Amino acid sequence: MNKPIIIGAGVTLAALGITPYFIGNGIEQNVTDIVTELNKQAVYSANIKSYQKGWFSTTAEIEIGIDVNALVAAQQMGNSNLSSEDNPSITATLVAHHGPLYFGNGQGIGRAHYTVSINGDKLREYAQWDATKPAYVNEGVIGLFGGISYTDEIPAMTATDEESGINFLFSGYKGEATTQGEEVVYKSTGESLSIGADEFSVNMKSLSVDMSYAGDLVRAVQGELFDSKMTASVASIEVAGFEPGANVAIDNLTLVANTDINNDEKTANVYVEYAIEKLVGPEIDASDMTLGVAINNLSTDFLKAYQDFSNESLMLPADEMTAKMMAFFEDNALSQLTAEPEINITKLSATLPEGSFNAHANTKLVGITALPETMADIGYWVTHLLADAKVTADKAFAESVTSGYMVSQIMASPQAQDMTQEEVEAAAKQQVPMMLDVFTQQGFIKETEGGYETVVELKDGKANINGTPIPLPFAPQ
Repeated sequence: MNKPIIIGAGVTLAALGITPYFIGNGIEQNVTDIVTELNKQAVYSANIKSYQKGWFSTTAEIEIGIDVNALVAAQQMGNSNLSSEDNPSITATLVAHHGPLYFGNGQGIGRAHYTVSINGDKLREYAQWDATKPAYVNEGVIGLFGGISYTDEIPAMTATDEESGINFLFSGYKGEATTQGEEVVYKSTGESLSIGADEFSVNMKSLSVDMSYAGDLVRAVQGELFDSKMTASVASIEVAGFEPGANVAIDNLTLVANTDINNDEKTANVYVEYAIEKLVGPEIDASDMTLGVAINNLSTDFLKAYQDFSNESLMLPADEMTAKMMAFFEDNALSQLTAEPEINITKLSATLPEGSFNAHANTKLVGITALPETMADIGYWVTHLLADAKVTADKAFAESVTSGYMVSQIMASPQAQDMTQEEVEAAAKQQVPMMLDVFTQQGFIKETEGGYETVVELKDGKANINGTPIPLPFAPQ
């Protein structure tokens, strides 16, 4: 027999035998790291109740608790009736099979199949679901050198509080994650969620979450930021009894949250956007509503310091927090300010029966090399603030806003005491064209082909509206 073949076969068999051991060690290290990080958090505790590692399999139980009593006492929110033994806790069970071969989704050499489940037995006192299923289960495959794929599920649940008359109905939730390059891509859906009482109810349909991230659970527990994108949506929300005899209906609510990390500059950009296709309720009928906010040039060193401070101060009494917070900012704020942070409203728009508007605003702190003598020095911040904003509105919306302004002005005058609401509104409507003309002549608004616009700029402590200088009383001379 060919000797190289024999040697090659021996090396292969040895690798197949040794690989499960290293995968088992990797799983154990991950569990230990997560428990260690959770125990560093002020209100959380974690304990490995049992851990049994074999050559080809691992079984563990991890208990995770929240110290509600300590948090309540620190924040002086009243006395809690819970004893230390009654603090909320869950037990997660881990079962992993790590080799040498795994056959299934993502089959191959050097992979571990795992299941993490939370039975939620204590929760069954309050909610009902399939007796054969845990309250949560996550099942997946991990590679020796990285890469993960998994599915997770929360079963359909119902709950009723007879004392308050509240009913809870949840259709269940399913998610699936796969590794694509250096990112984990996760998609999840839930059909419906309903909460109802005698005179009040909330019904949600078609819930979904899509995300991708380039991090892991340990880093998340540590409070670190990493590249991520998330879109959460609800197809419809109906709220009945919001006010006596009034309902609220929302179509296609969407939340977008993206984080982009620049490791070379040690900064992070965060973008959050809310969008509603249609909103109908008491005194409101709006569509195409959007609010987008971008927070750029966040110092990752500052964020890490703030995460540590927040964790350490969580148990401080409320009356000590102000002084501690001021001390923290005096020690750490400069690292953030020198990064020239930005807070920008990238989108702000809506369509109403009265018309539509669109706006954006950018603000940035620039040129800061030292903190002011007092953090409340408004003049100092203004000289380092670079800002611009633009608001556009169609003619109908501008007239509606101006009419509302005129109504408030008329109602504040003594002459309006004997006028009916209809008379006040008629008088206001009559003055709208004149008022818009006055605002235009003063430079506060500028007429366009489709309506009106206003542009505001602030630089070097000086402001202007549509090019007209505006004195700032708090800016240095």
